Amino acid sequence: MSPEVFGIDVLVTFILAAALLWRYSNVFRQRIVVTLSVLVAWYFSFLIIFILPLDVSSTVYRNCENQYTNFHSNVTKANNKTNILPLINQTDPTDINGTSSSSATSTSTTATTTAGTAELEQLILDNCRSPESILGTNVLYDLWRVVYWSSQFLTWIILPLIQSYTQAGEFTFWGKLKSSIWDNAVYYCSYLFIALILIIYIAVQPGLDIDGNKLKAIAAAASNTWGLTLLVFMLGYGLVEVPTQLWNSSKRGYRLNQAYFKVSKLWGERSDAEGDLEEALGQVEAISRQIDMEHENREFVDIILGKVPIELLERVKRRRTEVEGGILPDEKHLAKLHKRVNFALQAHRRTEAQWQELIDRVYSLEDQLKNSSSIHKIFKPQIEKQTKSWYSMVYTPMVEWYWECRAVPFLYRTFAGLACVMSVMLTWSEVTFFNKSPPLSLFALFISAGSYNHDYPAIEIISFITIMYMCICAYYTIFKVRVLNYYYLASNHQSDEYTLLFSGALLSRLTPPLCLNFLSLIHMDSHVLGEDRPETAYTKVMGHMDVVSIVSDYFNIYFPILLIILTVSTYLSLGSRFLSSLGFQQFLMSDNTSGELVEEGKELIKREKRRRGKLRETGGRRTDPEEGTAAEEEEENIKHMTSSRQVPSYSGRLDQMEITVREPPRNIFDDL
Repeated sequence: MSPEVFGIDVLVTFILAAALLWRYSNVFRQRIVVTLSVLVAWYFSFLIIFILPLDVSSTVYRNCENQYTNFHSNVTKANNKTNILPLINQTDPTDINGTSSSSATSTSTTATTTAGTAELEQLILDNCRSPESILGTNVLYDLWRVVYWSSQFLTWIILPLIQSYTQAGEFTFWGKLKSSIWDNAVYYCSYLFIALILIIYIAVQPGLDIDGNKLKAIAAAASNTWGLTLLVFMLGYGLVEVPTQLWNSSKRGYRLNQAYFKVSKLWGERSDAEGDLEEALGQVEAISRQIDMEHENREFVDIILGKVPIELLERVKRRRTEVEGGILPDEKHLAKLHKRVNFALQAHRRTEAQWQELIDRVYSLEDQLKNSSSIHKIFKPQIEKQTKSWYSMVYTPMVEWYWECRAVPFLYRTFAGLACVMSVMLTWSEVTFFNKSPPLSLFALFISAGSYNHDYPAIEIISFITIMYMCICAYYTIFKVRVLNYYYLASNHQSDEYTLLFSGALLSRLTPPLCLNFLSLIHMDSHVLGEDRPETAYTKVMGHMDVVSIVSDYFNIYFPILLIILTVSTYLSLGSRFLSSLGFQQFLMSDNTSGELVEEGKELIKREKRRRGKLRETGGRRTDPEEGTAAEEEEENIKHMTSSRQVPSYSGRLDQMEITVREPPRNIFDDL
């Protein structure tokens, strides 16, 4: 056993999960149970990715060991038959010392066995060459049992409950817990209903008995089937979008126009979120004015008001909203209002974080585009940094120019080419991995070549790179693409608790079937290929759906073929074109409406620059639009809405369009 590599992987995985959680969450403001749950979910998901290559190399070694053991056993049996039978026929019943023939045979066999064991060990040592990362037989099996079942318990029970708990409007712990259980009751009932159908199906099948191990296998395989369904759709998008985005990132003009487009769409969503929040807070403020300090429900109103930023509350007070019906609400009504405020605050903070991040990105892209044509080769940003970085002595403006304007585009194009090659190989392997003779999966051929040469480091590196790229493509939707504009992981500690829990649950559901799919690609899942092949400890823990033939014989094998349809659809932008035809505008170079939104985004950026410039001139420290005065916001809104009524006119190319802005459409499908 060699624990060094294993220990390093475990430590690196924990550091990676903790660093990502620190970047995306605010650990000092959110609940400790949220931080711990998300950390465990991310850590266990990443741990599977880092440790599975060690499981693959260990399985390859043990397969080699078994082959030579069987070969030596067959040779020994053949030698014993040729050597012992003549000895029995030619020897008298007793020798000169009175020893029986059976005793002589036993002594000879024992000596042969001892010599054969040493010979076998030397044979395996010379031909298989144990990998440095080899682990004990039960170490990985026990690890996978803990990791897998803990992740399943988190993703299907704990995380959904905490998600609902964070959004519950009740004011007590037990009230929030009761509301959370009630919100998830529908999902739990659906899970139980599906499980009951499976159990009944298995019970009526002849020759099948249900025991504890089969129930665990059914539960694991059902979860993996659900995850495989989601995985195919996410991979179909990511295998095309990841290399495409890398290539487009090398084109400054394209990225800048795309950022302007997103600014325009986000402005409408941000306005809607702020309006919904002000409407909800108006009701709270009106109730607060009606309820005196001695009222029994006053503490509940104070709890709601304590979550609201002072600037927003001051703005709402000017509206003087009245209580609907003139009747003071009871605790149940306040709980519903509290839940509404929670959702509105989540949407408001999410859009504000997106807005700040997007504005900073536009500034950076404008700087890169402007400086790329500089003849002085000195990088000059629009806004000078107030404080110099510790590496400013080395990272001079000239070095920054070469890095931003020359090196970065080249690296993007290089990574785009590598990603394109990986996507093509993965797509081909996904639609051909079920063909076992001859093997058509490229990654199965790579692992087979490494096994033949006993090159275990190469096997581990190939496995890790393949799994990592599959994860990048699959997780791209989680970390970068907004799902119905509701979940968004924002950096700089801006992600809300609900989004963090959602990402943890989705990672825990998606990573196990993703890794199981990888084992199918390299032909290490004997149940998919239908023959006796070496099986990893991970596969033994995951279980198989052999008891339900339609899943084991058809779904797990042929459903991934759908991937090629999804990749072609993503490459041709069929989904974006379909959504655009329904009125949910997407960024399409050939679409005139996209050009209008690009020009509108430019106007919004100019407005933001003027606002930030006024703050710098007056010496104000506030740069957050939420903290600006209501008069400034109202004045800018009036100017923008006035200009939006003009008729647009445009030329042929997107980057040369001269379009007057219009009010952006309100839609929920962004970047899908």
